[in-house]
Amino acid sequence: MRPGRLWPLLVPYVLRSCRMTPLLAAAVAGWLLVGAATAVSGGLRLSDAVLLIRAGAVLLAVGAAFVLDDSAAATTEVTPVPRWLPRALRTGVAVVSAGAGWLGVLVLGARAVGPEERGLLPWAGLTLEAAGLLAVVLALAALGLRLTAGSGGGALATPGALLLVVLAALAPLPEGLQPFAPPLSRAWGSSRAVWAVLLGVAASAVVVLIREPSAAATGACDLRTAGEGR
Repeated sequence: MRPGRLWPLLVPYVLRSCRMTPLLAAAVAGWLLVGAATAVSGGLRLSDAVLLIRAGAVLLAVGAAFVLDDSAAATTEVTPVPRWLPRALRTGVAVVSAGAGWLGVLVLGARAVGPEERGLLPWAGLTLEAAGLLAVVLALAALGLRLTAGSGGGALATPGALLLVVLAALAPLPEGLQPFAPPLSRAWGSSRAVWAVLLGVAASAVVVLIREPSAAATGACDLRTAGEGR
């Protein structure tokens, strides 16, 4: 059966089996984080609001990584369905769901900024940043699927994402390569270019990693392993 005919059959199964709880919890945590700041302060400085919005983006990206996990991967290794099809569907669900959560974070973040600076909030630049971060985390999750037979993408992506965020925020990088540049600073434009490159590279990595190695490549690897064991 061609992959194009399998999509309608797979969608209900994938939607039922997606691990959505971590992403939903991350979205609620992000909304509460930004919303509470609005309720308490009534108007944050732009830099403080952007910091909270970025924290919400990290939470959403980490939560989205768990959507790629397949708890039944060990029992579905031999199926007429290519393994990349359900993984691609789960990736799509993760992206769409995280996008909806991000919209809530961004709207609440805009309300958290004081009226005098609200018009300066860089919506597009922060969205590019969130998309790049999500792509990087999903690439780590896809790598985790390969290393854990399809069930541990989120477990690998979570510490990897947090480590990358800490390093990006604290490492003494040149001004033009700082990914978390302050808005309206001289480094803001170059930091958007960094995120655009990361988005493209990570998205390409996700496409490659969700595909299983070809049977020919697997067979050649097995033959080399057997030959080395003699």
